[in-house]
Amino acid sequence: MKHAADLFRVVEDRVRPPACIALGPPWAVASIARRINRPDTVCFQMDLHQAGRVRECLDEQGAAAEVVSGPDLWDLEQRFGTVVYPAAAFGDRELKIDTIEQAYHVLAPGGLLISLSEYERDNQFAKWHKKVFGKCGESPAGPNGMAFWSTKTDDVPDRRRHEVKYHAKMPDGTGLEFVSRPGTFSYGRFDNGSRAMLEVADIRPGDAVLDLGCGAGSVGCLAAGKIGPTGRVTFIDSNLRAIQLAKLNAAANGVTNATFVAATRLQGLETDKFDVILANPPYYAKAEIARLFVEGARDLLTPGGRYHIVTKMPEAVVPMIFETFGDCSVIENRGYSVILAERPGGRS
Repeated sequence: MKHAADLFRVVEDRVRPPACIALGPPWAVASIARRINRPDTVCFQMDLHQAGRVRECLDEQGAAAEVVSGPDLWDLEQRFGTVVYPAAAFGDRELKIDTIEQAYHVLAPGGLLISLSEYERDNQFAKWHKKVFGKCGESPAGPNGMAFWSTKTDDVPDRRRHEVKYHAKMPDGTGLEFVSRPGTFSYGRFDNGSRAMLEVADIRPGDAVLDLGCGAGSVGCLAAGKIGPTGRVTFIDSNLRAIQLAKLNAAANGVTNATFVAATRLQGLETDKFDVILANPPYYAKAEIARLFVEGARDLLTPGGRYHIVTKMPEAVVPMIFETFGDCSVIENRGYSVILAERPGGRS
């Protein structure tokens, strides 16, 4: 949000401390925290990487606030006088609705939710606010976007959980059911890229598998059907809601040989440990995450261990693979490129 601080000025006199800034781009969050200028301000993020960036931006801007991470906003205490939600224009619609409803549950009675929209004329936020709070005020439309605010006038303890279940099945396996929630990868469906990768991946009984950037855990759970009871699966993601879902889905699908790791840069993983790594990274931020997934993975593999990454941008990823592994092969499947590489030193 380029104009978050300017838009927030329209409503900052409404803020009642203590304040919580829910999600939002790191620079925008820090700008708002600086305007509030109170050490009891809390900045909430679901993703550990985003939380780290918020801390950096707070330091850069000299803003005082505490950064807290968790899978759900309503995990925080019901104590805030204000929740500020700086919503990015192209953010997940379902996550926006979910955040508004979860904000209700962390507000003290009489507390205020302020949502900031980048759209010059936003016709959605008022509807979402009214559904939860009953009433909604709004600022005039303007080049910096629009602000919306609602007061919590009652206290309804019931919580509405936003989630979608989907089924996924490999040609040679049993169909499984998964729960997904807003703000995690491939909400509400099994990603076609993940399907393309699993259909050609070299996964063997007894393998130790790493689901790298696991999201809701569907890739790791489906791989567990191939490795059998003697294998094991490790799920890793920086998104705490994703890790929560991976645990839930693994348990629901009988995956007992599982480990779960929440980390931003593959911390907590042992080297020379995995026979197979499966990766389907998001491709943005100049492929920064894809590069991390490639370069950080090599030493995690056992000698001869197999690395698989799926992409629609092979021209960007294949050079990374050559730099890290020395060689690779590419299989085209379902409109995706599945790149396979091997750590030298063993037999395939």
